Amino acid sequence: MKTLSLVLNAHSGTTRELGKEKVLDAVTRSADWAKVIVHDCEDGFEECIDQACAAASDYIAVAGGDGTAAAVLNQLVRTQCKTPVIALPLGTANLLPKRLYGDRSIETILKEAPGYPIEPLHAGEVEGNLFFCALMAGFPVRVGQAREALRPDGDGRQPLRALSRLRQALKAYTTTRLRLTLDDDDVRKLSRANALMTIPGGAAAMIHGARPGDEVLEHIFTHTDDLGDALGAMTSFLGEMLNMGELAPQRSLESAVLDGPSKVTVMLDGETLTLKTPLRISLKPNAALFAAPEADA
Repeated sequence: MKTLSLVLNAHSGTTRELGKEKVLDAVTRSADWAKVIVHDCEDGFEECIDQACAAASDYIAVAGGDGTAAAVLNQLVRTQCKTPVIALPLGTANLLPKRLYGDRSIETILKEAPGYPIEPLHAGEVEGNLFFCALMAGFPVRVGQAREALRPDGDGRQPLRALSRLRQALKAYTTTRLRLTLDDDDVRKLSRANALMTIPGGAAAMIHGARPGDEVLEHIFTHTDDLGDALGAMTSFLGEMLNMGELAPQRSLESAVLDGPSKVTVMLDGETLTLKTPLRISLKPNAALFAAPEADA
């Protein structure tokens, strides 16, 4: 029998809504092909992740959100651990599970997991923080934060915080101007650019679920004068974005440097960080292994 290490964060989005016991029951019933070893983040977040990454297991499943998955993956990369990861859709945004599994439920993912091929994904890295789906900068980050503030959680919905974030989004839309330098020599002054998305592996790979994609960072930005168009472009996701005239994808093979305000708030796979500029965004090819179905499955 195989061994499955489960990193359980009961405070993440859907995990919190369902409840710890219901999540554990779903995991153990669906992964009946494995001995499930639970690493509960309530016993100490960092210690839990360290123990799960150090365990001699066949898979590490993440029952939490994008932030929990990022913490696990950063530790795996730091320790050069090659245990494949199963990122379950139990957070709020669930960007990585959607990238890997589409709309599959946690039960379906775990039942099918032993038959999935083990494949790598390219990652981007900013100041030691990995992202496998996308980095966002500019006003859409604040829009995303406003949406998060309206989701029910332990403290209830927070409409005043959401309103504050929307005001910040409007300010960022009117004042933020981003500049990108590709591979240290190709300077792109993004005229009136107020939003940026950087995708390791390329946008086409993200849209079609291909893994790991091209060994590049692809940068998509908007500089439209119309707020409605810009919001539509950034929130309707990549398929529509690539077809809009305001968007001009650029590629870098190894790195890019993002500059603009003295500090910029970025969203890495759903998690926000405020960092000083300039920011170096580096490509990390084949950064971690995942158990995931074929892209056309």
